[in-house]
Amino acid sequence: MTYPVHPAAELFPMMGEEALQALADDIRAHGQREPVILFHGEVLDGRNRLRACELAGVEPRVVTRDDADVGDSPAAFVLSLNLLRRHLDESQRAMVGGRAKPLFEAEASARMRAGVAKVDPRANLPEGSDGPPSRSREHAAAQVSVSPRSVEHASKVLAHGAPALVAAVDRGEVAVSTAAEIARALPVAEQTELVARGEKEILRASKEIRARRAEERRDERMETLATIATGNRGLDGLGTFPVIYADPPWRYDVVESESRAIENHYPTMSNEDIYALPIQPLCTDDAVLFLWATSPKLAEAMQVVAAWGFNYKTCMVWVKDKIGMGYYARQQHELLLIATRGAPPTPAPADRPSSVVNATRDAHSAKPTEFYELIERMYPGLPKIELFCRSPRDGWSAWGNQS
Repeated sequence: MTYPVHPAAELFPMMGEEALQALADDIRAHGQREPVILFHGEVLDGRNRLRACELAGVEPRVVTRDDADVGDSPAAFVLSLNLLRRHLDESQRAMVGGRAKPLFEAEASARMRAGVAKVDPRANLPEGSDGPPSRSREHAAAQVSVSPRSVEHASKVLAHGAPALVAAVDRGEVAVSTAAEIARALPVAEQTELVARGEKEILRASKEIRARRAEERRDERMETLATIATGNRGLDGLGTFPVIYADPPWRYDVVESESRAIENHYPTMSNEDIYALPIQPLCTDDAVLFLWATSPKLAEAMQVVAAWGFNYKTCMVWVKDKIGMGYYARQQHELLLIATRGAPPTPAPADRPSSVVNATRDAHSAKPTEFYELIERMYPGLPKIELFCRSPRDGWSAWGNQS
């Protein structure tokens, strides 16, 4: 006898032909161990068993369940039966959650229309609980023990994926996150062709798609940040800047001779005065700071980073062609600290420089033009400002007591 299928029964995909035939052979030899469950005349659980009985030429054993048995969520009932029977990986569970999401949403809407739903919008929706339609993703995730993000990936695969791609995830051959990238980016025909070429090609395509999307997002964020910076008034009418470059005029307590004293070259500032400078009004909410620090002033430079509202991330090293003085080690390098506030975009992979730069040492305290150039490559198109600037650079703004 042929029975219609309840939507909840389709949460789990049908077995492949070989697996169905193996089940049919087992039923023929040992009988049907689990019954086919009908609910309001529709198959709620046991589609594979029903098909295997047909292949085996065996009359299926069918039982009927009513509302008291199933409750007000047939989808949850099916999940409770099948998740214990099946060995599913994370991606396969996510696909079940993706199929369950619209069912839970429809069930919740039906209960709300009937006036029987008990909805707490603050609830975490533990297993078996009800929730509003807007929380169906979280509810589905809780039911199948995966993250809501995994369910969202599965929903994209089910909505945009080629049947071959959906089947590959259901079989556990492709991760749901990988499939979601492909389903969103490629036409159905290309998805089908890609699946046919095998797992390595799928992974390669997914990697390329992620890299392309990351580049697009970075470009969008760069453009948005430039627009924000241009539109702000900032400090001293300069506007605000997402890229800050600074070489503080450190004051050293000890010098080897009066002829080498830094004050002979430019006026210096105390640490406290540098910490107190009003730098934050010059910065966009998302900004990156490039701050020069000599080895003896590294601790103070870290305090400057914090005082100006930034968080240290990493550093670069300028290796000089000439060796200098030093009480413990003769200095031949300086550090360029990199710090951020907010969440500025990172440079594109191709624009990320080496952390070590070999460059000529020129006038006292002057920094090589190579560092201006690499910052321009890292953040093209973003407004830039140099603090304590002594030689203004085209395209950059300048601010400080030496500009």
